[in-house]
Amino acid sequence: MKTYLPQIERRILVRPNQTFGILNYDTDNAYPQRMLELVGQSPTAKDCWNKRAKFIAGNGFEETSFGKHIINSKGLTVTKLLKAIATDKALFRGFGIHVNYNANFKIASVNYVKFEDIRMGDTDSAETAEKFAIYNDWGRKTWKNIMRSKITFLDKYNPDETIIKQQVKAAGGWDNYKGQLFYFNPEVCDYPLIEADSVWEDFETEAGIKIFNNREVTTGFLPSTMLFMQSRREEADNSADNGKSNTPSQLEKDLGSFQGAKSAQKIIVIEYEDESAKPEFQPYAIQNNDKLFETTERSVEARIIKGFSVPRELINAEKSSGLSNGGEKKEAIREFNDNTAADRLELSEAMEELFSHYFVNINPKANWAITPIPATVADDAIGIKAGAAINQLLQSPIPAETKIATLIYAYGFKQAEAEAMCA
Repeated sequence: MKTYLPQIERRILVRPNQTFGILNYDTDNAYPQRMLELVGQSPTAKDCWNKRAKFIAGNGFEETSFGKHIINSKGLTVTKLLKAIATDKALFRGFGIHVNYNANFKIASVNYVKFEDIRMGDTDSAETAEKFAIYNDWGRKTWKNIMRSKITFLDKYNPDETIIKQQVKAAGGWDNYKGQLFYFNPEVCDYPLIEADSVWEDFETEAGIKIFNNREVTTGFLPSTMLFMQSRREEADNSADNGKSNTPSQLEKDLGSFQGAKSAQKIIVIEYEDESAKPEFQPYAIQNNDKLFETTERSVEARIIKGFSVPRELINAEKSSGLSNGGEKKEAIREFNDNTAADRLELSEAMEELFSHYFVNINPKANWAITPIPATVADDAIGIKAGAAINQLLQSPIPAETKIATLIYAYGFKQAEAEAMCA
């Protein structure tokens, strides 16, 4: 008996692309580029990504002198490299680092490579197996077609002297040798999904809500209305266009300029010769989009936060109780530090692997650890000041109704809580 799950599909499809000698990153070979655009359009997703990147990079290396070393001719420091790969790790769960060697087979330069620019070489081809293709426009945003001549192939990272000799010989000497790529990929032989791939549809939903709100503002929150009027006499003026287009009448132009947030309080005057020529505006009922979108927005935001595994207190800190002394945020920071500890360890191990083969010893103490974000950033003074202000409010001689309203709207208490405090 055969079984199958008709409603579950693979998020990405990996197929060989013989034209470019790579494995496609999904059917359009642009999965990372699509996810970047979706995250960029979703405020909550962008905030969650930034929070993850911040906690993975932490406060930098414990050995600060190690982080200050410049590791290539462009002035890149170890700390800047850490922040760059932590940003990729936070979203794509992987990262890439390009290294090149000197004649002593030691790493002489280290460069950051954007994860979205990396594609694995076609394993069925001897020329591209164990290689990676680097190209900055797989999504075809700049050019309509991918230019094969601009794709750079790098060998897979392997610091073994014998392997490097073989690679240099195959490249035609040191002058033609392009180095290796250290490619961290949690899926090993497959492309990884982004951190919150299970909720990427919510990125698109939140972006749509943002666009809807913008349209509501630009149209002045006007209700949906149908305009009934006699056929335009101005149609005769458009005969030169052979009926392909119609020039807007003056009435249409006036109605268009009447809409929008900047057109509020304007008066439009419409003249008509007889009663039959009088335009009729007929509103039609639609759903209460305002409430509908508000509910959707809250649920979408919650799912995105859950998808990135970020504590809600670090995203919606303003919704915390007014009597909080910072304890909730401190606990959230400790929790998120624990959640991202494995990521920091993986970055530390990558740095140790690479810079242990560097041509000079830039970390004599061999301390590769990354400092977590300290929980002390949740300042207790904020909660103390809020508590003092509430106590002062409760002891003031103002009416109880005013106290209750202040507790509800200024400090976020519920009606029952505010009434109990003022009893």
